[in-house]
Amino acid sequence: MSYLPCELCCLVRENNDVTDVLKAAADDHLAAVALVGAEGNNDILPTVRTEIFRFDGCGVTALGTHATLDGTANADETVSAIKAYGGVAGVFLCDGDGEQAVRNWRNVDFLRIWQGAFSFYNTYNDKAFALWNSLLDKGYHIACTYARDTDDEPDTDAHYGCTYVDIDGEVSEQSVLRGVRMGKTVASTGAKFFFRVHQKGNTYSIGETMKKGNAVFSFFTDLHSREKNAGKEEVEYKIIKVITNGGEEALIADAKERHIYLNLKKNHWYRAELWGAVDGVNKILAVTSPIYTA
Repeated sequence: MSYLPCELCCLVRENNDVTDVLKAAADDHLAAVALVGAEGNNDILPTVRTEIFRFDGCGVTALGTHATLDGTANADETVSAIKAYGGVAGVFLCDGDGEQAVRNWRNVDFLRIWQGAFSFYNTYNDKAFALWNSLLDKGYHIACTYARDTDDEPDTDAHYGCTYVDIDGEVSEQSVLRGVRMGKTVASTGAKFFFRVHQKGNTYSIGETMKKGNAVFSFFTDLHSREKNAGKEEVEYKIIKVITNGGEEALIADAKERHIYLNLKKNHWYRAELWGAVDGVNKILAVTSPIYTA
């Protein structure tokens, strides 16, 4: 199990060479970058083929394939085409009620719940996060991701994040796609944060389905991972929350906690959140995709 930081949306500006973009990603200590608008190469770090489709109120991200679509395709048809080509399909919100553009959420692999700078003016994150919660409550298994659109020059003083993906084996486009497809993702402002669950001699990881009953959550928290990306704010990590259906706080523990006992309910989802203070204001700093019970 190796959670590595990835950039799952990287738009190449017209005045930028692909090699320059990949060099910047490598300097940012990313393991893989999903390039939009240009063909990548693997000279510097693994790249993921990416294409963006925009609809009324939402967009669809194709990872690992360039789907061939006609101009009349809607969001659901686009997602189906991406899957048919062997790719991984995600959704992100634009203006308006973007969630109404997608009817078959069961076919969606991931939802971009965070994007851009982590500021109090970024209302996108609140809306997307609320949509994700409602979809999980309805029984959909959808991973979370973070993305930064780099088509505009970023604010060098802002605080940007990444998506940690559980990559099995060598880092490659296929290993990244497999991790996202299986729901093994963490959206984070920088800290590496994930968990495993132990139950009756078996171990389960993020994205998997297990049985109800008593279980032990084992947390891995590296607060210094990508610390240089924290910006100029003063960050203090405080607590871990385990969240379940309806946004209920199933458990709260100190951020340094490593093992937590919890009784899991049937047909529920459980994710972990890392909370702290940024310049004295309490904020969520990392969130995992869920595990599920049957």
